Amino acid sequence: MKKILVTGAAGFIGKEAAAMFLREGYAVTGWDRTDSADLFPILCVDMTDEEAVNRALEAAKPDIIIHCAGSADVGKSVENPYADYTGNVTITHNLLFAMHRAGLEKVRMVFLSSASVYGNPQKLPVTEDAPLNPLSPYAVHKVMCEVMCRYFSEHHNMNIRIARVFSAYGAGLRKQIFWDMYRKLENTGRLDMFGTGNESRDYIHVKDLIQAIYLLATTDDDQLIYNVANGEEITIREATELFASCAGAAPETIRFNGTVREGDPLNWKADISRIRKLGYQKTVSMADGIAQYVDWVRKQVQG
Repeated sequence: MKKILVTGAAGFIGKEAAAMFLREGYAVTGWDRTDSADLFPILCVDMTDEEAVNRALEAAKPDIIIHCAGSADVGKSVENPYADYTGNVTITHNLLFAMHRAGLEKVRMVFLSSASVYGNPQKLPVTEDAPLNPLSPYAVHKVMCEVMCRYFSEHHNMNIRIARVFSAYGAGLRKQIFWDMYRKLENTGRLDMFGTGNESRDYIHVKDLIQAIYLLATTDDDQLIYNVANGEEITIREATELFASCAGAAPETIRFNGTVREGDPLNWKADISRIRKLGYQKTVSMADGIAQYVDWVRKQVQG
């Protein structure tokens, strides 16, 4: 039985990824800041501690590593860039060097990067070869992590795949745009949004995201970097109107203030030719995904 190590296993994506590998018959171990085990063991590992990572990795001896751990808040990265650096660059540095010291060059490691590394792409759909233009400390730190991954891939022949995840959402996500929308409706009865509404994203439901992660972990190909999205450009206004409809809010509750927040890109649409070549297919529509999210978040907020 192959052994999978999932870092950030108690988080939004890590928890779903671990559960999926369990269903597929793998032996799963998770690392996180807490040892809140459920269906699989989660070990409390401080990934900012280099020696702790070395010891835990030597004990785990995984066949595959899914590296989901990391800070994932653009706004907080602007407010406290050092904390974001530690929560992304330091922990990825420690994991990669621990793998190298342990001789785990053949172990497939999937690193979850972000589409934020592109900033505002020069043209859409954006390909994996497009120039990088990070707009926030968070994006800068993801670029730094990618550089380390490329170094170990090219100079030490390590078996790494980089997943540039676009706008992931789904039940379990307690932050970002849709969580904020629901809180706004609950607190004010309005959806007061940043920007003009013409900004766009390429959304991917967490169930489809973990399908892509599974393919990157188990399929052989000669690429290092993959866009993980659906290749669909949806405006923030369209997404907000869909959310309002699912939540039973009237269209006139939606207002855009015209101000783009620091670190937020304008328009995204991914070229997903590479991940499609591995067999990726979308299974959750935006309408279904938002309806499911509204049902979930209501239960969380209302108890």
